[in-house]
Amino acid sequence: MQNKKIVNKNSHQFAFYYENLSNILLKDIDITIICDDLYHRFKNVLRMKQDDQCIIFNRIERITFIFTKLEGKNRILGSWKNRKKNEELQPKITFILPLLKIDALSESVYSLAEVGVTNIQLILTDKTQMPYSEKLFDKLQRVVIAAAEQSKMYAFPKILPPIILDEWLSLNHGGLKFYFDIIGISFAQWYKPIDNDQHYYLLVGPEGDFTQAEKDKLYKSEFVACLLTSTVLRSVRSVSLVSGLFRL
Repeated sequence: MQNKKIVNKNSHQFAFYYENLSNILLKDIDITIICDDLYHRFKNVLRMKQDDQCIIFNRIERITFIFTKLEGKNRILGSWKNRKKNEELQPKITFILPLLKIDALSESVYSLAEVGVTNIQLILTDKTQMPYSEKLFDKLQRVVIAAAEQSKMYAFPKILPPIILDEWLSLNHGGLKFYFDIIGISFAQWYKPIDNDQHYYLLVGPEGDFTQAEKDKLYKSEFVACLLTSTVLRSVRSVSLVSGLFRL
C-alpha cells in the first residue's frame, strides 16, 4: 500500500511582531522585511526554509508571510497573503494594575496580554515601592509583544503610563468597576454573564494591599469589592484569575 503524507491543517504556525508591517504592504505581494531581531530568529532559531510560512503582525493588522530567503545582514525576502485587520476582544476591559515588584509585574502583564484585555492602566498606590522609568515601560512593552506572539492575541493591550490612584479615581470612567478583596462579596453574589456592551474596570491590590483610606475611596468611586477565594492570593495570581474570569 502506498504511504500517503498526512497534512495537519491545525499545525502550529509561528507569529512575529513587526512594527513597520503596514508601511511595506504595497500592491506588490513581494516584500522585504528589514529587522535585525527577525533576521536572527529566522536564521538561527527557526532555520526558515524557502516557502515556510508564518504570521507577521503589528497591533493593527496581520499577514501570512511566505519566506523566500535571507539577504545581507538583516533583510528577509518573501511574499504575503491573507491580509487581515486585528479585532479587539469584547467586552472592553481596562485592568488597573499597581506597580508590583518587577518579576510579578512582568508576569501580570504577560497574563493580561494572553487573555486579551484592552488596556493595562498602571497605577501608583500608597504602598508602591517599585520605581517607574522609561526603561521599565519599554520592558513591559516587550513582555506584551512576547505574549501576543505566543497567544496569537494580535490586538494586544495598550499599556498606559502610571498615574496616582487618587488621580485616576477623580476622572470620569463610565462602566462597571470591580475591586477584588478578601472582605468582598462572594463569587455567587457578584458574578454575572459578561455584557459585551459594557466597559469593565478591574482592580487588584498591590503587595501589602491597599490602605483603608484607599479602600474607602474605591467604595466612593463605585467599585464593587468582590471575593475571589477564601484565601489570600498574591497579586500576580489574582491578576491571572480575574482576567480569565472576564474572558469566559
